[in-house]
Amino acid sequence: MFIKDIDFNVSFSEYSKKHYQNKFKKKYTKGWEITEKAIIESLKRIYRLKDTDRLDCIKFCDSYGLFKFDFAVAGTQKSPKKSGNRIILFLDNDAEYINILLIYHKDYLEKRRSETVAWKYLIKNNFPDIWKKLFNNQDNL
Repeated sequence: MFIKDIDFNVSFSEYSKKHYQNKFKKKYTKGWEITEKAIIESLKRIYRLKDTDRLDCIKFCDSYGLFKFDFAVAGTQKSPKKSGNRIILFLDNDAEYINILLIYHKDYLEKRRSETVAWKYLIKNNFPDIWKKLFNNQDNL
């Protein structure tokens, strides 16, 4: 796995905004704006996070990567790992951008599936182009 030592462009997918980000905005009105800026600043320099326990590489092939990033909301006094807040992001080294595909708390996902199975399902069905780039039509990681 090689992540360029550059500042990446970071954006939130429309799906993440529509389905999950608004829940964070409503629940953490004051802390969310600070948190959102901190997430962007942290991921912009993702190469600094690659050896921390906050960033997990799910899959990396060619110049693409899928990662899980743990974060805490400002003012909650919880650690990123224990907060239950996660981001699933797509990194493109060649285009030098990061797309935040999902931003969620573990409780926001379906209860009948494990967390991993739930986000895999969402990525595969809502971001088929990204899924194909990383998994070449494979069903499993």
